[in-house]
Amino acid sequence: MTLKRILTDPKSVLVAVAGGFLIGLFAKPVGAALFPIGSLYIAFLSMCLLPILITAIVIGIAGLLRDDNTRPLFKPMAGLYVVGLVLPCVVGIATALALAPGTGLGPEAEQSIGALIIESPAAERADGGIFGFLGQIIPTNPFEALSGNQVMSIVFLSVCLGLALGLIEGDTAGPALGFFKAIYDAFMQLFRWAILLLAPGLLLFISGLVAQIDAEVLLALTKFVVAFYVGGVILMVAYLVLFWLAVRGPVVATLSKLSNANVLAFMTNNPIVALPATLDTLEKDYGVDRRVPDLVIPFGIFANQHGAVFLLSFLTVFLAQIYVIDLGFQDFVIISIGSIIAGATAVGGGAVLIPTVAPILGAVGIPISLALVVLATTDNIIGPVRTVLTLQANITLTAMTARPGHEMPEEPALEAASGSSEAA
Repeated sequence: MTLKRILTDPKSVLVAVAGGFLIGLFAKPVGAALFPIGSLYIAFLSMCLLPILITAIVIGIAGLLRDDNTRPLFKPMAGLYVVGLVLPCVVGIATALALAPGTGLGPEAEQSIGALIIESPAAERADGGIFGFLGQIIPTNPFEALSGNQVMSIVFLSVCLGLALGLIEGDTAGPALGFFKAIYDAFMQLFRWAILLLAPGLLLFISGLVAQIDAEVLLALTKFVVAFYVGGVILMVAYLVLFWLAVRGPVVATLSKLSNANVLAFMTNNPIVALPATLDTLEKDYGVDRRVPDLVIPFGIFANQHGAVFLLSFLTVFLAQIYVIDLGFQDFVIISIGSIIAGATAVGGGAVLIPTVAPILGAVGIPISLALVVLATTDNIIGPVRTVLTLQANITLTAMTARPGHEMPEEPALEAASGSSEAA
């Protein structure tokens, strides 16, 4: 086995995470010394993710609109896309409220987490309410939004730009899309190089992070993880039911064909690894026109991340329970809107999600320090759930948009039109 395969093997990553925990727990000075190096690695990953996010959204939306095969499906798909994102948000909030993982942690856990809260007390809520929060999303200065890493504003700008480039007639948008594609490919290459060091990078980062917190805090997060899995299972069942309603057939036999792609995504914690199996399954086992999932699924992996929406909504309510913050109707609306906009296009996981979730937390008066601890220490446990939820959500969206026998004509629209004119 080559060094590259060893470093990128999921088992190596798991060993690195376990090693980071052990160093942080039993050799705190060593962990503290390693933390700055690990932070540099996380910073490099973050540098790559924002350009990937922008270019993936622009290319994906413009590509769907400019392709003759998928343009007729854009409106129904966009409607299902927007409505569908409400589901993981509702399940995330409802699960956190019903199971209350941030309450009843026990005296030792509450004492440990209380120390963190004293270091980073709850902040004042952002002014302006719902409309003030929405006003922050629309960037009055796009360059300021980019330089300030304002993720939700950047997402809004990218969606608008993708729509505009997709609706421009003629070939004038071609050079711009070519530029975005080149930037996307370049940063994806940087990201692939960085992923080669994922195992050692996580070992360094987690060892330093764990060295800063008590073992009781980690134990307290088990309730968070268990509740997250419960909500994830509920959400997964909902996606499978919707998928079955779209394709029909015997329930067990129909749904079992999805197991290969979903298990692959879960075990590797990477939806891209499961992409070829997903596309083949939709085409061969469910009769979906290959042209549709070829465009929808890759775009959805970056810009329709139901797993991240579920995580951000669940995490925010969990942290509000930890800080004993009473959330009102307006707060839940802000959490919902923020989780949908930021989560749907989130790139990466763990500590990398902090810039994404920060505006939501700030709107309800929650500091990001404890969120950093929660995300960094639990990501390798909850990450596979987040990944498989995103993959299955996009599989379901594809099936509902392009039902077998109805999804596409046998010939692209332009070819069919030219053929008719020649016959005339």
